Amino acid sequence: MIIPDEDDSQKIKDPPVAIPSIRYPERAAGRRTLSPLPDYETSQALAFAGFNDSQVTLFKPPARRRLVDSRFWRAALASLAVYVFLTVVVGVPIIVTKQRDDQQKYPYNSLTYAVPWPSKNSATYYSGNINNISSPIQAGVIPVCNNWTEVALLGDMTTFESWAEHQVSSSGEFSLTSNASYYDDFGLVQGEFYAGINPDATAQEAVISVHMQASSPDVFTRTFVCFALADNFTDLSLYVPDNLTSKDNILYNISLLFPQSPSTVTSFSTFLPMFDQLFGSFDDFVTFKKVSIEGPVSRITVDSLQAKKILVDTSLEPVTGSFSASDSLLISTILAPITANITLYNDPDSMFPTFLDLTTGNSNLTSDITVLAPNEDPPQRNNFVINIRTFSGSLTTTLVHDPSSPPTSIKLRTENDLGPSSVTLDKLFEGLFQVTTKQSAAVVNLGDASVEDPWGSGTMRNLDVDFDSVARVYGWIGWGARPPYWSVDQLAQVMVDTSLANATLSFLG
Repeated sequence: MIIPDEDDSQKIKDPPVAIPSIRYPERAAGRRTLSPLPDYETSQALAFAGFNDSQVTLFKPPARRRLVDSRFWRAALASLAVYVFLTVVVGVPIIVTKQRDDQQKYPYNSLTYAVPWPSKNSATYYSGNINNISSPIQAGVIPVCNNWTEVALLGDMTTFESWAEHQVSSSGEFSLTSNASYYDDFGLVQGEFYAGINPDATAQEAVISVHMQASSPDVFTRTFVCFALADNFTDLSLYVPDNLTSKDNILYNISLLFPQSPSTVTSFSTFLPMFDQLFGSFDDFVTFKKVSIEGPVSRITVDSLQAKKILVDTSLEPVTGSFSASDSLLISTILAPITANITLYNDPDSMFPTFLDLTTGNSNLTSDITVLAPNEDPPQRNNFVINIRTFSGSLTTTLVHDPSSPPTSIKLRTENDLGPSSVTLDKLFEGLFQVTTKQSAAVVNLGDASVEDPWGSGTMRNLDVDFDSVARVYGWIGWGARPPYWSVDQLAQVMVDTSLANATLSFLG
């Protein structure tokens, strides 16, 4: 006989119900102690027993260590502020003062000297008010504009031609300027200027005349030709319109003729862009003290010009002529040749040498130089300081003494790149020499080294070569024993320097 359990009796008593049932798991604490499986809390503890705290939390990268902290940057900014303050308050005045002192001196350095030139003074070289008609040229002198002697309308009924002429003082100051711009007016404004001696021997004063041609009535009325005339003062200013078009055109023809009688011109200056400037031979009729010939894209041709100071400055056009100066001569252009016959004079009683500077680029430079300094004894300072420069062109220079001149002290430096250089010195030169080039040959032609000392010491000319290689030669040439020491002011030298082409120095016997 089978007796049902109490649980089975309960199941029989309770009929099944057609609803879902949920069986909850027995509490862990109610599990039998002999069960091989651990309870929930134990299993979780066992599962995470191999992990540390950092492995069960979100990963955070370690903080970067700052190489420089904020205190360093604050100190750096403070130091910079102090540096700027000291530079502005202390450094700038010192630099300005030093530069001003240097401009008042003539530096005589060694072979790397720089030729000193006084700063341009607009009152000396050209008028400073070429863009302002209302400004007086000189105190008490009022310019008079478009006061034409004759005006004519040409056959095309659009082109105006005008002409004006004035008799002016043949001495004093002369200034001729134009406000035309190479950038804005190239090909639209052109002109020719000539200065020379009047062929009329009866003329007592200088004569200045202007011919102008304008392409239209509008251009004619907007163009101004202004004269400012007074005793010993002559100023001509040309003002072209600002907004010329490609159909506009202005042509000038200006002449200035001096009488065949002695005249002294203290200052003569031109600033005439896009002009051909021609200067005749003034012979002994006109004595110039300062001459300035300027103008971009201005071809300059000089038959003969003599003055104490001469400045010739242009660009893209050649400079050709004969010049004579006793203080300074500067000739400069670019992308165009220089061909000059030059005579330099230096007064032995003067404290300074006579300076010559010739500069162009991407073109040839040819100069024949004659020097004269009536030294009674061997000079104790340089008589002449000469600097000649070009690139991508040939450089040819010949320097000789005037037949009446004893030996002089000369510093001559020629610089070239990508072009051959050739320098020839006469038998009176004495001093150091150096010839250098790159990737080519440096050549020194000795000539006749047996020239007797012109100072009467009875010694013969000697040549000492200190270094002789393919690309560099240097040494000394002179009479007697080589001096062991020269003062900075006394040192005479010649340098010939170029690259990728031959450099040649020749001494005449």
